[in-house]
Amino acid sequence: MLKVCVIGGGPSGLMAAYTASLEGHQVELFEKNKQLGKKLQLTGHGRCNVTNNCSKDEFFKHVVHNEKFLYSSFSQFSNLDMIKFLKSNGLPTIEEDYGRMFPGSNSSQDVVLLFVDLLRKNNVILHMNEACTNVVVEEDRVVGIKTDKGTYSFDVVIVATGGKSFVSTGSSGDGYQWAQNLDIKVSDLYPGLVALRTKEDFDLAGLSLSNVGIQIKKGKKVLYKECGDILFTHEGLSGPAILAMSSYVINSKPERIILDLICDKSIDEVDMLLLERMNHSSNKKLSHILETMIPKRLVQYVMNRLYIDDSLKANETTKAQRRSISELLKCLSFEIANFAGFDQAMITVGGIKTNQIQPQTMEAKKIKGLKFVGEVLDLDAQTGGYNLQIAWTTGYVAGSTIKEGAN
Repeated sequence: MLKVCVIGGGPSGLMAAYTASLEGHQVELFEKNKQLGKKLQLTGHGRCNVTNNCSKDEFFKHVVHNEKFLYSSFSQFSNLDMIKFLKSNGLPTIEEDYGRMFPGSNSSQDVVLLFVDLLRKNNVILHMNEACTNVVVEEDRVVGIKTDKGTYSFDVVIVATGGKSFVSTGSSGDGYQWAQNLDIKVSDLYPGLVALRTKEDFDLAGLSLSNVGIQIKKGKKVLYKECGDILFTHEGLSGPAILAMSSYVINSKPERIILDLICDKSIDEVDMLLLERMNHSSNKKLSHILETMIPKRLVQYVMNRLYIDDSLKANETTKAQRRSISELLKCLSFEIANFAGFDQAMITVGGIKTNQIQPQTMEAKKIKGLKFVGEVLDLDAQTGGYNLQIAWTTGYVAGSTIKEGAN
């Protein structure tokens, strides 16, 4: 039996503590908050999008950085294994759009309570309200930890401290500093899955659009191109497609975002469609005709941006004006000011470099017995349960591969 320490009571830490206890080790979990899974309870607006019900190949397509690192760990515990795990422990899941899986109770608290129950049944010692301040290493081997309440000796330490997102939940990036102190390389850190702020002001907050083409540019270079759902905010743009995009380009200093409001048609096709509707209702106001193509609030914005009078009728509209509208609907461009910060980020982009970690065990290559799991690693994915699954998987592997004599 080995003495195992898990630092952090988030998803990866909970899973690591549980799987380590299954191996018969003496496990102690340290959590700086008064409760376990504080951030976990916020996910999915309190419903907890626990994982995604897709194939492994499809899953890896949604991992933004370092998906190959996960190949080995997913062969040990995949997203489909997580669904089975929850069901076998009395918490069946329900599937929603895009394969997103939620607990049948629709309560993230039930996920946390499940793990609390499993840990207690397996005699895992919980140190609540106790913050770890350092990891103790001697001769390239972990020997224990220091907390704000004392010093402890351990054979294995699993760091599951999370990233820098959701600071209010206790995520402060401690794990990165401990790693750097031990000469374990950490990549640059950025807020991930965040909203975009534009330099232009517009009165469109709350307006959502579906199936919008998104193009991100830096100079003439296209950094990202995708189609999806967006939401206008008081500061700029958000919504699923914007959040997904942010993780890909935030470290590239993008300059412009270009929206294609009718992405299933070319400019000429949009122009022809508009002409047909204008000819069919030539005495109607141009703005009323545009309302059959885009939302009313957006029509007003388009008219104002092109300096076209709202009273203009279809039969008074010039070919040049019509063309300018068609072009704007296909190429609505905004200058990017910046992205929201860690206080609004759902995840952290960057972290402990994966080439510093053994993918089969999550153990640091330089330090015997020291493991890193979850968001502290340089692994991130799009929304849809993918990031949580990375936490479950890396936690599972870290705990289940602790063997007597091998650590």
